[in-house]
Amino acid sequence: MKKLLSAAIIAAGFATTSDAAVLRLDGYTSTVQSVSVNSSPVANTPGTVGATGFNLTDTSGDMGSFVGWCLDIAHYLMSTGSSQNYTPTNDPFSNSFGLSNVARDRVQSVFDANYASLDASNGDQAAAFQMALWEAAYEDDNTALSVSNGLFQASSTGSTTLANQFLLAATNYTGAGLWNLSFLQVDGDANRGRYTGQNLVTVSPVPVPAAGLLLITGLFGMGALTRRRRKA
Repeated sequence: MKKLLSAAIIAAGFATTSDAAVLRLDGYTSTVQSVSVNSSPVANTPGTVGATGFNLTDTSGDMGSFVGWCLDIAHYLMSTGSSQNYTPTNDPFSNSFGLSNVARDRVQSVFDANYASLDASNGDQAAAFQMALWEAAYEDDNTALSVSNGLFQASSTGSTTLANQFLLAATNYTGAGLWNLSFLQVDGDANRGRYTGQNLVTVSPVPVPAAGLLLITGLFGMGALTRRRRKA
C-alpha cells in the first residue's frame, strides 16, 4: 500500500514537460556492461556497445532528475557531466530509426512487465533491460521478441538470458499500463554524426485514480482504527 501511495504522490509531470530540455548526464545506474551487437536493422550500428541506465538531470525545465534509457543504438550519449539539448516528442524518432506503433507498444510492455521490479543498480539487470528495449524497438513487427534471433541480435555475458526473460514477460503481459513513456529526441537530423547524442526514453508512474487513493486512504484509516481498538 505504501508503494502505491508513493507512486501516486510522485507521479509528476513528465506529461507537463516543457517543449525543450537541457539534459545533463550525471552518471550511470550501474557499471556499464559491454554488449556485442550481432545483427541490427539500424544503419551504422557499432559492433560493441555499452548498456546500462543513465542518471540524468533536466537543468532547464521541470523534469528534475530521472533515469533514462537508450533508444538510439547508432549514436553515443554525451560524456558524464556534459549537457545536451533535447526535445520531448510523441513521434519517436524523426532523426534516426523511427519506432513503429507496434514497436512503441512493445517498449511500453517491456516497462510494464518488468520495470517495477528492476534493480537498475545491478549491472546484469540494467544491461539486460537495455538490450530488451533495443529488441522491442528494432525487431520486425511480425517476429517474436528475442535478442538471440531476428533482425536485432545482441549478446552479453550475464545478461542475454535475462534479456530474453524480460522480453517473454513483455510478450505475455496483459495488464494495464503502469508507466507513462516520455520520448526525448536530441537536436540534429538523421545525418548527424555518431557522437552527437542518443535519443532516449524515460517513464513516470501512472497515477493511481482518485478512487484508488480514497480506497488506500480508507484502508489506512481502518488499520489505524483497528490499532486503536486493540490498545483500548
